[in-house]
Amino acid sequence: MGTAIVKTREELIEWRQRLLDRVHMDKDTLYELGRNFDLRPDERNIYEMVRSIGYLLGDDD
Repeated sequence: MGTAIVKTREELIEWRQRLLDRVHMDKDTLYELGRNFDLRPDERNIYEMVRSIGYLLGDDD
């Protein structure tokens, strides 16, 4: 059985910002580079995680 992690909306937003800070990019820049496959593997992992967080937050990006 898997483990569920419950986070509030505010916690998700903070988590996303910490991830963006790690790659020194804003969300728009990260998304643009991700769509064009111009990311290193570590940046790609953060891109996918930020997209997942966006999905949980109901972002349309």
